[in-house]
Amino acid sequence: MSTFNARYVRKSRNEDGRLEITLEVNSVHDEVIIEEIEKALYRVNMTPVKSKRSIQQNKYLWELIHDISVARNGLPTSDDDWDIYLEALEKAQAKFEYVACLPEAYELLKRQFRATKIMNEFEHNDKKFLQLKVFYGSSKMDVKEMAKLLDTVIMMAQEEGVVLNEI
Repeated sequence: MSTFNARYVRKSRNEDGRLEITLEVNSVHDEVIIEEIEKALYRVNMTPVKSKRSIQQNKYLWELIHDISVARNGLPTSDDDWDIYLEALEKAQAKFEYVACLPEAYELLKRQFRATKIMNEFEHNDKKFLQLKVFYGSSKMDVKEMAKLLDTVIMMAQEEGVVLNEI
């Protein structure tokens, strides 16, 4: 039997007075699931799906980034924090893509991706282009990827002499 995620929709009683529950299956394989579950009686053990990453981890990540920024720059700006975040994404080898765009499209792309870095400028057919490295960012990371990013930021903080607190 396969494992799948489902969300409670409603409950009702059948003609015999027994409780029936309706679950919404969020899967492209819902027909396969139905074929499997129609064949037997099951012992159901429902476990809530946990968040891919905790709010606490995210808060700690940004506190460390800010502390690194303070250690490097004194009174940092939000741009300093973003620069350190970008540095951490690169060091952690976070998910990214390379994209080419016209210079006037750069601001639009910056809003579409969590972090962007201009890698190169080039010309093609007499038009100027930017080559960007665009990161999906921590909000799109699973537990393993977020742990790697957090470990990278902790290492960077230690290199700057930042005192680490417990999460």
